[in-house]
Amino acid sequence: MRLEAILDPSPQGVTKRSVMMKSQMEESRTDEGNEEVRRAWPPKKEELEQLYLTQRLSAMKISRIYGLKYPNPKSGETMVLWYLKKYGIQRRDRAEHIRKVTDEMAEGWVRRYAQGESLKQVSGGEVSPVTVFLHLRKRGVQLRDKIEALIETNTKHRKTPFSGDLLNSAYLAGFVIGDCQVLRHGRAIRVRTGTTHPAMAELFEEVFGPFGFVHRYPKKSRLREFEWNLEVDLDRTFQFLERDPLEALRECCASEDGFWSFLAGFFDAEGSIQLHRKRGGIGFELQLTNTNQEILECIKEQLTAHRLFSSLRQQTQDPARLGGNDVAIILRLLVWRYADVRLLLERLPLRHGERIAKREIALKLSYRASEPERAEIEAQWALLIGQIKAERDRFVLQAKRAVESKITS
Repeated sequence: MRLEAILDPSPQGVTKRSVMMKSQMEESRTDEGNEEVRRAWPPKKEELEQLYLTQRLSAMKISRIYGLKYPNPKSGETMVLWYLKKYGIQRRDRAEHIRKVTDEMAEGWVRRYAQGESLKQVSGGEVSPVTVFLHLRKRGVQLRDKIEALIETNTKHRKTPFSGDLLNSAYLAGFVIGDCQVLRHGRAIRVRTGTTHPAMAELFEEVFGPFGFVHRYPKKSRLREFEWNLEVDLDRTFQFLERDPLEALRECCASEDGFWSFLAGFFDAEGSIQLHRKRGGIGFELQLTNTNQEILECIKEQLTAHRLFSSLRQQTQDPARLGGNDVAIILRLLVWRYADVRLLLERLPLRHGERIAKREIALKLSYRASEPERAEIEAQWALLIGQIKAERDRFVLQAKRAVESKITS
């Protein structure tokens, strides 16, 4: 039966089905609990012209404005279309929205889709997602599968793909091998570390913050009672951080700058600059501490190739420090000759705030410094070490209070 006959209020058009439809219409006219209802049903011709022609709303959206509710949402749309026909309101050209898409609009859609928005989000209700899809495909955009698109849409924190910078990738490789844990978390690459130094926390956020949201949370530490854990989920383009440590180092050593960048990241994570008194004077020493003997031996080989002298030594680690009874061996790679220390400090692109501050003082020491010069450097060094310890103690105290507040809340 035709819809006109069903809705026709004249006696010859009244059937059992039309009565049911009319009853449903009456029930759909007002809904006090629905905030979307703004107009009373049935619509007036002027209202439909304003909504459909002027505001260019779809029949489906107009049905929602009038609060039409049916088990099948298409029924409300059909009702609006019937009244458009009844009032003689000309339907819009279905292909009009395709013709009105400008190159500027389409380029904007490409940018937004590349940033992770879904087809529905890009369309924004102005056009259909299908229209956006057709224009993206026309421009050769690689479209995401439905599962990937759903993950992108519902991801709270956006992940930026890696830029591809070789020196930065070398630095990050050395940094995570030195003092981070890398693991898979769903489709993301998760990197985490723990620290009691605010400078390390700032560095972690500096190197990973541009690519993902860095979470910081306090926890109890086996070694220092309390510390801060840092964690970030990265895009899959960071898979290079999952490589075998020795393989990663050898790949970075393919270029001289690549090796220095790797060593800078490793030194920022595991290195230290120490001041020693010797033979009536003072001198600086660089240390790299790690349990991976292959990595330290490979670094030593590279330093030797650059005519820098170093020494690899073993040291027994206190079992209590490891939280167990087994004795462990820790290795230290040392560089202490004046010229070698100076060359390394000048060459390494360090980013760690504490290492940079120490380097500035160390480079002030001249070769056979006078006693006043040595005294000035020792005073500056003592002041810096005191500041670092004070900042570390405050940072640990903040972690302790944060943990305790969670326990009591």
